[in-house]
Amino acid sequence: MRSMVRAAAALAIALLFPLAATAGSHRLGFGYHYWKTLDDIDVSDLDEVDDNGYAGVVSYQYLPGGIARFEFDLEYYKDGFGGSTDTAYSPQAFILFGRVLYVGFGLGATKSDNLPSGDDWSDIWYAGRVGVEFLLLPRIHLDINANYRGNTFELPQDVESDTMTLGAALRFAF
Repeated sequence: MRSMVRAAAALAIALLFPLAATAGSHRLGFGYHYWKTLDDIDVSDLDEVDDNGYAGVVSYQYLPGGIARFEFDLEYYKDGFGGSTDTAYSPQAFILFGRVLYVGFGLGATKSDNLPSGDDWSDIWYAGRVGVEFLLLPRIHLDINANYRGNTFELPQDVESDTMTLGAALRFAF
């Protein structure tokens, strides 16, 4: 089942990338996310696992017109995420609806060499997002958003936690 979900996610991303070659607006952005688990991670042998932190984000958006837009992010966690204490990366894909105020949903996974599951990749996690975007200067946008992520931490001893993030990104239209 897990490989089937990953294959479906990869197919969805592969189908969305050709959209970038058609007419529409493109944005490249950089920002940060502050994340916090919704449950305290209190496992005696996992004291080094953080339940909050910061992640750097590189973001690409494609706006085909209308109210929909597609976003692809890569987050970098220097001190780990998802139960790992090693450097971690999280590729993500979102579909968002709205312009100044927007909502959307997405999915992602976490890659790290030291996840508690023993795999290099976490299970797919799901996200809901609400945000506001401001036009600062022509072609420069500030995006502030809040995200709820389900099933982001899966630790030994049946410890699971969802995550909330607050993010900000500066995007440049081209």
